Amino acid sequence: MYGIKCPKWKVFCAAKRAKQILGLDYDDGYAMLHQFKEEMERIDRDNIVLLETENHESREEERFKRLFVCCERTSYAFKVHCRGILTVDGWKINNPCNSVMLVAAGLDENNGILPVAFCKVQVEDLDSWVYFLKHINSALRLENGKGLCILGDGDNGVEYAVEEYLPRAVYRQCCHRIFNEMVRRFPTAPVQHLFWSACRTTSATRFYHYMELISLGSQQYHDWLKNSNWERWALFCMPHWVKCTCITLTITEKLRTSFEHYLEMSITRRFAAIARSTAEIFERRRMAVWKWYREKVTLTVQDIIHDRCIDGQHFIVRKQTATILELTDSCSSCYELNMDAMSCSCGLWQISGIPCAHACRGIKYMRRKIEDYVDNTMSVQNYLSTYAPGMMQLPQEYAWKWDAGHTLLPPISLPLKPISAKGTDDLTSNKHLLHAAD
Repeated sequence: MYGIKCPKWKVFCAAKRAKQILGLDYDDGYAMLHQFKEEMERIDRDNIVLLETENHESREEERFKRLFVCCERTSYAFKVHCRGILTVDGWKINNPCNSVMLVAAGLDENNGILPVAFCKVQVEDLDSWVYFLKHINSALRLENGKGLCILGDGDNGVEYAVEEYLPRAVYRQCCHRIFNEMVRRFPTAPVQHLFWSACRTTSATRFYHYMELISLGSQQYHDWLKNSNWERWALFCMPHWVKCTCITLTITEKLRTSFEHYLEMSITRRFAAIARSTAEIFERRRMAVWKWYREKVTLTVQDIIHDRCIDGQHFIVRKQTATILELTDSCSSCYELNMDAMSCSCGLWQISGIPCAHACRGIKYMRRKIEDYVDNTMSVQNYLSTYAPGMMQLPQEYAWKWDAGHTLLPPISLPLKPISAKGTDDLTSNKHLLHAAD
């Protein structure tokens, strides 16, 4: 009529934005979930999108119950190339249903965060964690969690779910949870800094030393801490095959910060935006690696080595027997290096997979390359193998194949009341640590 032509995609985007501003796209998000599932499976048939619904007896209508999403590329990259640590957390979503998004993420060879799986549930409880973890185990094709180290906060049944349903996985407790409980129980105990020193040390000797200092400051707190399953949060107890020094949920906290603006979207657009963002991460890192593919180890590892070389300058090699070296510092502390076993008595080299300051000094003393003593997990070749295949991008909504035959209603709004598994909230329980077999 007015001689103005507007592309369909512009009209679609304008309508989409208008609904977001007016808050009218909440129900539409659930109605689009079947299309989202079909599109995810169309771009890669190995993508896992599990949409669970329920029918209420009073009404013949299909309503949303929960949704699990795991891309094939991210699950394969994590299992084959990344470190063995999988951080899990629950994010509260502010919407009419007060829902929760369960998240799992890992670390790549360059300390980059890799999103692995997401799950939308109504309540963060034991049943939700069992559902989430069992499907992660299935997506990663693991045997009861074998070869997996799960780091969580212990809330709402996650610890119990790992113990009962992934018995071959190793569970690690977030130190922030222990610290917060400590402040609540012992607000005046002058040992908070000693707690963090005990958490972060990679040496058993140093750990027991800090625990002794804590007992001098507060015997009551020391006794409580001693019974808190410290094997699950003390860094020196981290399995060496994990090659990670994470003791808090920093991975998922940073991931939430980067995905924060997606959480305000409707459910379908939120998951679609996360899928596209993950594909962009793959592409960005795939292109970046070609700038330094001639290097042996990744850039972040190079920076860590540089800092540790500086720290190691004041160490003196006191004795060398073949590939075993003894080093000392100005305080007469002794450290023993085994170059063949790639180990140091301080424990950091074995746990992180990167030579510690003592190892850097010893390797330079032997006139060898420090990069040759970094675990293969942090190699550029492994990083290239992680992202080189790329990841298919999810099309924009206007390009989806719509099917009017599927309609899905949002869940009935319920108050958010987390349910804790028996013994989960008791940090002083004496359950035995479950280590991965073999």
